[in-house]
Amino acid sequence: MHTPISRKDAVQKLLRRTCATEKRSVAPMEGVGLTAALDVAALSDVPEHACSVRDGYAVRSQDVAQAKPMAPVRLAVKGCLRAESADPDSLAPGTAVRVLTGGPVPPGADAVYAEEDVREEEGHIQTTDPVRSGWFVRAQGGEIAAGTVIVPAGETITPQAAAVMTRTRVDSILVHPRPRVRLMALGSELAKPGLDQTERIAPGTVRFPADNLVLQRGLFEAAGAIVEQTGVIPDDRDRLVSVLSGADLPEILVTTGGTGNSERDFAYEAALEAGFEPVFKRIDIRPGRNMFAAARNNTLLFGLPGPPAAGHACFYAVILPVVRKLRGLPASATRTAKFTQSINARPGSEWLVQCRLEIQGSTLTATPLAGKTVPPMHGLAQAHGLAILQSGQTLIPGDETEILTTLF
Repeated sequence: MHTPISRKDAVQKLLRRTCATEKRSVAPMEGVGLTAALDVAALSDVPEHACSVRDGYAVRSQDVAQAKPMAPVRLAVKGCLRAESADPDSLAPGTAVRVLTGGPVPPGADAVYAEEDVREEEGHIQTTDPVRSGWFVRAQGGEIAAGTVIVPAGETITPQAAAVMTRTRVDSILVHPRPRVRLMALGSELAKPGLDQTERIAPGTVRFPADNLVLQRGLFEAAGAIVEQTGVIPDDRDRLVSVLSGADLPEILVTTGGTGNSERDFAYEAALEAGFEPVFKRIDIRPGRNMFAAARNNTLLFGLPGPPAAGHACFYAVILPVVRKLRGLPASATRTAKFTQSINARPGSEWLVQCRLEIQGSTLTATPLAGKTVPPMHGLAQAHGLAILQSGQTLIPGDETEILTTLF
Protein backbone atom coordinates (compact mmCIF):
# COMPACT_ATOMS: atom_id res chain seq x y z
CA MET A 1 0.00 0.00 0.00
CA HIS A 2 1.42 3.37 -1.04
CA THR A 3 1.52 6.10 1.62
CA PRO A 4 -0.23 9.21 0.24
CA ILE A 5 2.09 12.13 -0.46
CA SER A 6 1.17 15.62 0.80
CA ARG A 7 -0.13 18.16 -1.68
CA LYS A 8 2.88 20.44 -1.22
CA ASP A 9 5.40 17.60 -1.61
CA ALA A 10 3.59 16.37 -4.70
CA VAL A 11 3.73 19.79 -6.32
CA GLN A 12 7.42 20.23 -5.49
CA LYS A 13 8.31 16.83 -6.96
CA LEU A 14 6.46 17.68 -10.15
CA LEU A 15 7.96 21.15 -10.47
CA ARG A 16 11.47 19.73 -10.14
CA ARG A 17 10.75 17.63 -13.23
CA THR A 18 9.16 20.50 -15.17
CA CYS A 19 10.81 23.06 -17.43
CA ALA A 20 9.17 25.91 -19.33
CA THR A 21 8.32 25.09 -22.93
CA GLU A 22 11.13 25.84 -25.36
CA LYS A 23 11.05 29.50 -26.30
CA ARG A 24 10.34 30.56 -29.86
CA SER A 25 10.19 33.78 -31.83
CA VAL A 26 6.80 35.20 -32.85
CA ALA A 27 5.32 38.51 -33.97
CA PRO A 28 3.78 40.57 -31.13
CA MET A 29 0.21 39.94 -32.27
CA GLU A 30 0.90 36.17 -32.20
CA GLY A 31 2.26 36.44 -28.69
CA VAL A 32 -0.94 37.64 -27.01
CA GLY A 33 -1.72 35.34 -24.10
CA LEU A 34 1.77 33.83 -24.10
CA THR A 35 4.57 34.45 -21.61
CA ALA A 36 7.56 36.62 -22.49
CA ALA A 37 10.75 34.55 -22.29
CA LEU A 38 12.91 37.70 -22.20
CA ASP A 39 12.21 41.34 -21.39
CA VAL A 40 10.53 43.07 -24.33
CA ALA A 41 11.64 46.69 -24.74
CA ALA A 42 10.54 49.49 -27.07
CA LEU A 43 12.81 49.85 -30.10
CA SER A 44 11.83 53.43 -30.91
CA ASP A 45 10.52 56.54 -29.23
CA VAL A 46 6.82 57.32 -29.49
CA PRO A 47 6.39 59.82 -30.88
CA GLU A 48 9.59 59.58 -32.91
CA HIS A 49 9.75 63.39 -32.95
CA ALA A 50 7.98 66.20 -31.14
CA CYS A 51 4.43 66.41 -32.47
CA SER A 52 1.25 68.39 -32.06
CA VAL A 53 -1.60 67.04 -29.94
CA ARG A 54 -4.11 69.43 -31.53
CA ASP A 55 -5.03 70.77 -34.93
CA GLY A 56 -3.50 74.23 -34.93
CA TYR A 57 -0.35 76.22 -35.61
CA ALA A 58 3.23 75.60 -34.53
CA VAL A 59 5.05 78.74 -33.39
CA ARG A 60 8.11 80.01 -31.58
CA SER A 61 6.89 81.02 -28.13
CA GLN A 62 9.34 83.90 -28.02
CA ASP A 63 7.68 85.39 -31.14
CA VAL A 64 4.36 85.77 -29.32
CA ALA A 65 5.63 86.56 -25.83
CA GLN A 66 4.41 90.19 -26.07
CA ALA A 67 0.99 89.45 -27.55
CA LYS A 68 -1.80 91.45 -25.84
CA PRO A 69 -5.44 92.25 -26.61
CA MET A 70 -4.44 95.76 -27.60
CA ALA A 71 -1.25 94.66 -29.32
CA PRO A 72 -1.90 91.43 -31.25
CA VAL A 73 0.95 89.56 -32.89
CA ARG A 74 0.61 88.55 -36.53
CA LEU A 75 2.56 85.60 -38.01
CA ALA A 76 2.78 84.42 -41.62
CA VAL A 77 1.66 80.81 -42.11
CA LYS A 78 4.17 78.77 -44.10
CA GLY A 79 2.71 75.44 -45.24
CA CYS A 80 0.98 72.55 -43.48
CA LEU A 81 2.36 69.52 -41.65
CA ARG A 82 0.37 66.29 -41.27
CA ALA A 83 0.92 63.13 -39.23
CA GLU A 84 2.73 61.51 -42.16
CA SER A 85 4.98 64.53 -42.83
CA ALA A 86 8.71 63.95 -42.36
CA ASP A 87 11.83 66.11 -42.07
CA PRO A 88 10.13 69.52 -41.92
CA ASP A 89 12.15 72.65 -42.49
CA SER A 90 13.08 74.82 -39.54
CA LEU A 91 10.53 77.44 -38.59
CA ALA A 92 11.79 80.91 -39.38
CA PRO A 93 11.33 83.69 -36.83
CA GLY A 94 8.07 85.59 -37.22
CA THR A 95 6.29 82.71 -38.96
CA ALA A 96 3.95 79.83 -38.08
CA VAL A 97 3.11 76.54 -39.77
CA ARG A 98 -0.26 74.82 -39.93
CA VAL A 99 0.04 71.47 -38.12
CA LEU A 100 -2.58 68.74 -37.77
CA THR A 101 -2.87 66.38 -34.81
CA GLY A 102 0.12 64.04 -34.81
CA GLY A 103 2.05 66.20 -37.25
CA PRO A 104 5.69 67.00 -36.46
CA VAL A 105 6.55 70.23 -34.71
CA PRO A 106 9.32 71.66 -36.90
CA PRO A 107 12.76 72.58 -35.58
CA GLY A 108 12.68 76.03 -34.03
CA ALA A 109 9.01 75.78 -32.97
CA ASP A 110 8.30 74.95 -29.34
CA ALA A 111 4.54 75.48 -28.94
CA VAL A 112 1.24 74.97 -30.75
CA TYR A 113 -1.81 77.21 -30.76
CA ALA A 114 -5.10 75.32 -31.04
CA GLU A 115 -6.87 76.55 -34.16
CA GLU A 116 -9.77 77.92 -32.13
CA ASP A 117 -7.39 80.12 -30.11
CA VAL A 118 -6.18 82.22 -33.04
CA ARG A 119 -7.67 84.09 -35.98
CA GLU A 120 -6.53 83.19 -39.47
CA GLU A 121 -6.84 85.55 -42.41
CA GLU A 122 -5.02 86.07 -45.68
CA GLY A 123 -2.26 83.55 -44.97
CA HIS A 124 -1.57 84.85 -41.48
CA ILE A 125 -2.64 84.07 -37.93
CA GLN A 126 -3.24 86.69 -35.29
CA THR A 127 -3.08 86.10 -31.56
CA THR A 128 -3.65 88.29 -28.54
CA ASP A 129 -2.36 85.78 -25.98
CA PRO A 130 1.19 84.54 -25.44
CA VAL A 131 1.79 80.79 -25.29
CA ARG A 132 4.30 79.01 -23.14
CA SER A 133 6.93 76.62 -24.44
CA GLY A 134 5.63 73.06 -24.73
CA TRP A 135 1.97 74.07 -25.10
CA PHE A 136 0.08 71.31 -27.01
CA VAL A 137 3.37 69.66 -27.92
CA ARG A 138 4.16 66.04 -27.12
CA ALA A 139 7.90 65.66 -26.76
CA GLN A 140 9.87 62.98 -28.56
CA GLY A 141 9.42 59.82 -26.47
CA GLY A 142 6.63 61.53 -24.53
CA GLU A 143 4.39 58.45 -24.77
CA ILE A 144 7.13 55.86 -24.42
CA ALA A 145 10.90 56.10 -24.78
CA ALA A 146 13.09 53.66 -26.69
CA GLY A 147 14.51 51.06 -24.32
CA THR A 148 11.53 51.12 -21.95
CA VAL A 149 10.56 47.59 -20.91
CA ILE A 150 7.03 46.92 -22.17
CA VAL A 151 6.67 43.40 -20.74
CA PRO A 152 9.19 41.85 -18.33
CA ALA A 153 10.23 38.23 -18.74
CA GLY A 154 7.78 35.91 -17.02
CA GLU A 155 4.69 38.04 -17.59
CA THR A 156 1.78 37.36 -19.92
CA ILE A 157 1.57 39.49 -23.06
CA THR A 158 -1.71 41.40 -23.19
CA PRO A 159 -3.35 42.75 -26.35
CA GLN A 160 -2.48 46.30 -25.29
CA ALA A 161 1.17 45.36 -24.70
CA ALA A 162 1.34 43.73 -28.13
CA ALA A 163 -0.05 46.92 -29.66
CA VAL A 164 2.63 49.02 -27.94
CA MET A 165 5.33 46.60 -29.14
CA THR A 166 4.08 46.95 -32.68
CA ARG A 167 4.01 50.75 -32.48
CA THR A 168 7.55 50.86 -31.13
CA ARG A 169 8.85 48.82 -34.10
CA VAL A 170 9.22 45.52 -32.23
CA ASP A 171 8.59 42.88 -34.88
CA SER A 172 9.77 39.73 -33.10
CA ILE A 173 9.64 38.57 -29.47
CA LEU A 174 10.69 35.42 -27.62
CA VAL A 175 7.86 33.61 -25.87
CA HIS A 176 7.06 30.29 -24.26
CA PRO A 177 4.42 28.47 -26.35
CA ARG A 178 1.32 27.13 -24.65
CA PRO A 179 1.84 23.63 -23.24
CA ARG A 180 0.01 20.94 -25.18
CA VAL A 181 -2.48 18.64 -23.49
CA ARG A 182 -4.24 15.39 -24.41
CA LEU A 183 -7.28 14.26 -22.40
CA MET A 184 -8.58 10.70 -22.17
CA ALA A 185 -11.69 9.61 -20.31
CA LEU A 186 -11.48 5.93 -19.36
CA GLY A 187 -14.57 3.74 -19.22
CA SER A 188 -16.69 1.55 -21.48
CA GLU A 189 -19.77 3.34 -20.16
CA LEU A 190 -18.65 6.69 -21.57
CA ALA A 191 -19.38 8.46 -24.84
CA LYS A 192 -17.55 11.49 -26.21
CA PRO A 193 -19.66 14.61 -25.59
CA GLY A 194 -21.84 15.46 -28.58
CA LEU A 195 -22.30 11.86 -29.73
CA ASP A 196 -25.51 9.87 -29.40
CA GLN A 197 -25.47 8.94 -25.72
CA THR A 198 -28.54 6.71 -26.09
CA GLU A 199 -26.53 4.13 -28.04
CA ARG A 200 -26.65 0.85 -26.20
CA ILE A 201 -23.44 -1.06 -25.52
CA ALA A 202 -25.21 -4.29 -24.72
CA PRO A 203 -28.72 -5.24 -23.65
CA GLY A 204 -29.61 -3.31 -20.51
CA THR A 205 -26.69 -0.84 -20.74
CA VAL A 206 -26.25 2.69 -22.10
CA ARG A 207 -23.48 5.21 -22.40
CA PHE A 208 -23.41 8.59 -20.70
CA PRO A 209 -21.44 11.68 -21.77
CA ALA A 210 -17.84 12.01 -20.56
CA ASP A 211 -18.32 15.23 -18.60
CA ASN A 212 -14.72 15.10 -17.39
CA LEU A 213 -13.52 15.89 -20.91
CA VAL A 214 -15.52 19.12 -20.88
CA LEU A 215 -14.43 20.00 -17.34
CA GLN A 216 -10.72 19.37 -17.81
CA ARG A 217 -10.60 20.99 -21.24
CA GLY A 218 -12.13 24.15 -19.82
CA LEU A 219 -9.78 24.19 -16.83
CA PHE A 220 -6.67 23.73 -18.95
CA GLU A 221 -7.67 26.33 -21.50
CA ALA A 222 -8.54 28.84 -18.77
CA ALA A 223 -5.04 28.25 -17.38
CA GLY A 224 -3.43 29.02 -20.75
CA ALA A 225 -2.75 25.52 -22.10
CA ILE A 226 -3.91 24.21 -25.46
CA VAL A 227 -5.89 20.98 -25.54
CA GLU A 228 -4.92 19.22 -28.75
CA GLN A 229 -7.04 16.10 -28.44
CA THR A 230 -9.76 14.56 -26.30
CA GLY A 231 -11.22 11.09 -26.46
CA VAL A 232 -12.84 8.15 -24.72
CA ILE A 233 -10.97 4.88 -24.18
CA PRO A 234 -13.04 1.84 -23.14
CA ASP A 235 -11.96 -0.54 -20.38
CA ASP A 236 -9.25 -2.12 -22.49
CA ARG A 237 -5.84 -2.20 -20.82
CA ASP A 238 -3.93 -3.09 -24.00
CA ARG A 239 -5.48 -0.17 -25.86
CA LEU A 240 -4.58 2.25 -23.07
CA VAL A 241 -1.00 0.94 -22.99
CA SER A 242 -0.78 1.41 -26.74
CA VAL A 243 -1.96 5.03 -26.52
CA LEU A 244 0.39 5.85 -23.66
CA SER A 245 3.30 4.23 -25.52
CA GLY A 246 3.04 6.69 -28.40
CA ALA A 247 6.21 8.43 -29.53
CA ASP A 248 4.84 11.93 -30.14
CA LEU A 249 3.25 12.78 -26.82
CA PRO A 250 2.44 16.32 -25.63
CA GLU A 251 3.78 17.90 -22.45
CA ILE A 252 0.74 16.76 -20.47
CA LEU A 253 -1.42 13.65 -20.65
CA VAL A 254 -4.51 13.32 -18.47
CA THR A 255 -6.63 10.26 -17.87
CA THR A 256 -9.85 10.39 -15.87
CA GLY A 257 -11.19 7.30 -14.15
CA GLY A 258 -9.51 3.96 -13.59
CA THR A 259 -7.56 4.92 -10.45
CA GLY A 260 -9.59 3.00 -7.85
CA ASN A 261 -9.28 -0.58 -6.65
CA SER A 262 -11.64 -2.56 -8.87
CA GLU A 263 -10.69 -4.93 -11.69
CA ARG A 264 -11.35 -2.09 -14.18
CA ASP A 265 -8.97 0.31 -12.46
CA PHE A 266 -5.72 -0.30 -14.32
CA ALA A 267 -4.64 3.23 -15.34
CA TYR A 268 -1.58 3.25 -13.08
CA GLU A 269 -0.39 -0.22 -14.13
CA ALA A 270 -0.92 0.66 -17.80
CA ALA A 271 1.22 3.78 -17.36
CA LEU A 272 4.08 1.75 -15.92
CA GLU A 273 3.78 -0.80 -18.71
CA ALA A 274 4.01 2.06 -21.24
CA GLY A 275 7.34 3.15 -19.78
CA PHE A 276 6.23 5.91 -17.40
CA GLU A 277 8.05 6.29 -14.09
CA PRO A 278 5.88 7.02 -11.04
CA VAL A 279 6.11 10.41 -9.37
CA PHE A 280 3.52 9.49 -6.75
CA LYS A 281 0.75 6.88 -6.45
CA ARG A 282 -1.61 8.52 -3.95
CA ILE A 283 -2.02 12.07 -2.62
CA ASP A 284 -3.29 13.18 0.77
CA ILE A 285 -6.18 15.37 -0.38
CA ARG A 286 -9.91 14.86 -0.43
CA PRO A 287 -11.49 14.66 -2.85
CA GLY A 288 -8.83 13.30 -5.19
CA ARG A 289 -6.93 10.88 -2.96
CA ASN A 290 -6.56 8.29 -5.75
CA MET A 291 -4.79 10.66 -8.13
CA PHE A 292 -1.40 9.52 -9.44
CA ALA A 293 1.33 11.18 -11.51
CA ALA A 294 4.02 9.66 -13.70
CA ALA A 295 6.64 10.91 -16.16
CA ARG A 296 8.35 9.74 -19.35
CA ASN A 297 10.90 11.92 -21.09
CA ASN A 298 9.26 15.40 -21.31
CA THR A 299 5.69 14.18 -20.76
CA LEU A 300 3.84 14.26 -17.45
CA LEU A 301 0.87 11.94 -17.01
CA PHE A 302 -1.82 12.76 -14.47
CA GLY A 303 -4.25 9.98 -13.60
CA LEU A 304 -7.35 11.59 -12.10
CA PRO A 305 -10.21 9.86 -10.29
CA GLY A 306 -13.48 9.59 -12.17
CA PRO A 307 -15.75 11.82 -10.05
CA PRO A 308 -15.68 15.31 -11.64
CA ALA A 309 -15.44 17.07 -8.25
CA ALA A 310 -12.27 15.07 -7.55
CA GLY A 311 -10.78 15.94 -10.93
CA HIS A 312 -11.64 19.59 -10.33
CA ALA A 313 -9.82 19.52 -7.00
CA CYS A 314 -6.78 17.70 -8.42
CA PHE A 315 -6.41 20.25 -11.22
CA TYR A 316 -6.26 23.22 -8.87
CA ALA A 317 -4.23 21.48 -6.18
CA VAL A 318 -1.56 19.81 -8.32
CA ILE A 319 -1.80 20.42 -12.06
CA LEU A 320 -2.23 24.20 -12.20
CA PRO A 321 1.25 24.96 -10.74
CA VAL A 322 2.76 22.65 -13.37
CA VAL A 323 0.90 24.41 -16.19
CA ARG A 324 2.16 27.77 -14.94
CA LYS A 325 5.77 26.57 -14.90
CA LEU A 326 5.43 25.11 -18.39
CA ARG A 327 4.14 28.50 -19.54
CA GLY A 328 7.16 30.25 -18.00
CA LEU A 329 5.08 31.95 -15.31
CA PRO A 330 6.07 32.33 -11.65
CA ALA A 331 4.21 30.46 -8.94
CA SER A 332 0.80 31.90 -8.14
CA ALA A 333 0.63 34.28 -5.21
CA THR A 334 -1.20 32.89 -2.20
CA ARG A 335 -4.75 34.24 -2.05
CA THR A 336 -7.10 34.14 0.88
CA ALA A 337 -10.82 34.67 1.22
CA LYS A 338 -13.17 35.21 4.14
CA PHE A 339 -15.75 32.53 4.70
CA THR A 340 -19.39 33.55 4.75
CA GLN A 341 -20.58 30.38 6.47
CA SER A 342 -19.29 27.95 9.05
CA ILE A 343 -17.70 24.71 7.95
CA ASN A 344 -15.99 21.76 9.62
CA ALA A 345 -13.36 19.57 7.97
CA ARG A 346 -13.34 15.94 8.96
CA PRO A 347 -10.04 14.60 10.36
CA GLY A 348 -7.66 12.59 8.25
CA SER A 349 -6.65 14.63 5.18
CA GLU A 350 -6.28 18.07 3.68
CA TRP A 351 -9.68 19.03 2.30
CA LEU A 352 -10.37 21.01 -0.85
CA VAL A 353 -13.80 22.57 -0.54
CA GLN A 354 -15.67 23.89 -3.57
CA CYS A 355 -16.53 27.55 -3.09
CA ARG A 356 -18.40 30.35 -4.73
CA LEU A 357 -16.17 33.44 -4.72
CA GLU A 358 -17.40 37.04 -4.65
CA ILE A 359 -15.83 40.44 -4.12
CA GLN A 360 -17.75 42.44 -1.53
CA GLY A 361 -16.28 45.91 -1.34
CA SER A 362 -12.55 45.26 -1.05
CA THR A 363 -12.95 41.80 0.47
CA LEU A 364 -12.87 38.46 -1.34
CA THR A 365 -15.42 36.12 0.18
CA ALA A 366 -15.91 32.37 -0.14
CA THR A 367 -19.20 30.58 0.29
CA PRO A 368 -18.64 26.82 0.72
CA LEU A 369 -20.56 24.53 -1.61
CA ALA A 370 -20.35 21.41 0.51
CA GLY A 371 -22.29 19.39 2.99
CA LYS A 372 -25.52 17.44 2.87
CA THR A 373 -27.50 20.39 1.54
CA VAL A 374 -25.32 20.84 -1.57
CA PRO A 375 -25.05 17.82 -3.88
CA PRO A 376 -21.52 17.51 -5.33
CA MET A 377 -22.41 18.15 -8.98
CA HIS A 378 -24.66 21.08 -8.13
CA GLY A 379 -21.84 22.56 -6.08
CA LEU A 380 -19.36 21.94 -8.90
CA ALA A 381 -21.56 23.87 -11.33
CA GLN A 382 -21.45 26.95 -9.10
CA ALA A 383 -17.83 26.76 -7.93
CA HIS A 384 -15.24 29.40 -8.83
CA GLY A 385 -12.42 27.66 -6.95
CA LEU A 386 -11.52 25.71 -3.86
CA ALA A 387 -10.68 26.54 -0.27
CA ILE A 388 -7.96 24.60 1.54
CA LEU A 389 -8.93 23.26 4.96
CA GLN A 390 -6.62 21.25 7.15
CA SER A 391 -7.62 18.01 8.85
CA GLY A 392 -10.22 18.70 11.56
CA GLN A 393 -10.21 22.48 10.96
CA THR A 394 -13.30 24.53 11.81
CA LEU A 395 -14.01 27.88 10.18
CA ILE A 396 -16.67 30.37 11.17
CA PRO A 397 -17.94 33.41 9.22
CA GLY A 398 -15.13 35.96 8.90
CA ASP A 399 -12.30 33.42 9.16
CA GLU A 400 -9.80 33.47 6.30
CA THR A 401 -8.26 30.53 4.47
CA GLU A 402 -6.19 29.95 1.35
CA ILE A 403 -8.08 29.54 -1.92
CA LEU A 404 -7.14 28.10 -5.30
CA THR A 405 -8.67 29.70 -8.38
CA THR A 406 -7.92 30.90 -11.89
CA LEU A 407 -10.28 33.87 -11.59
CA PHE A 408 -7.55 36.25 -10.46
